[in-house]
Amino acid sequence: MFVCNYVYDKAGTRHKKVMQYRKAFPVDTVFGWEASGRLGLGKYILMHSVIYRTDVLRTSGLRLPEHTFYVDNLFVYVPLARVKKIYYMDLDLYMYYIGREDQSVNEKVMISRLDQQLRVNRLMIDAYDIKTIGDRHLRNYLVNYLEIVTAISSLFSILAGTEKALKDKKEIWSYLKEKDPYAYCRIRHGLVGQVMNLPGKAGRKLSVTAYKIAQRIYGFN
Repeated sequence: MFVCNYVYDKAGTRHKKVMQYRKAFPVDTVFGWEASGRLGLGKYILMHSVIYRTDVLRTSGLRLPEHTFYVDNLFVYVPLARVKKIYYMDLDLYMYYIGREDQSVNEKVMISRLDQQLRVNRLMIDAYDIKTIGDRHLRNYLVNYLEIVTAISSLFSILAGTEKALKDKKEIWSYLKEKDPYAYCRIRHGLVGQVMNLPGKAGRKLSVTAYKIAQRIYGFN
């Protein structure tokens, strides 16, 4: 797996947020998961920052659902357990332009495609029985990645605000609990899981506020 930096190039802003992995990965050397550090909040390996060897993709069993947005998370997540060697180049290689109103990650667009976000979320839950992953660094990273995607599903369910959307939010957490109790326990009782499940209207408002703060810090759309 080859990893590099990417830049959030947001329309209308002078400051461009660089997403880099210097604290988590050795630079310019081949290493395994055991040599990786903790990837902090917002420092996830995304499609903008990763290239896989073709045989890793082929042997991972990756199948992307058709006519579905947000499958880039599946593209990154599913093959991770097949990765034995990693190379990180501290180079800003990818410019990720965000801020268009019709972009798939625009808030209004994501709300309208919430069903597709939830579909991808479920497929990620199905991809692993995380507690069986032997390497603790990889195991922790899979939990962290699933945590942020489930948080996104929850957040946009809250932003949608409909009875169905709030029901869908409860169901994705129930699905995680049923399919992977280990991951559920770690995610639900972590900070992000608690923030995304604060009770009542006031709790949901606080969840959205936390998202807005993170949005300003990390520069995503």
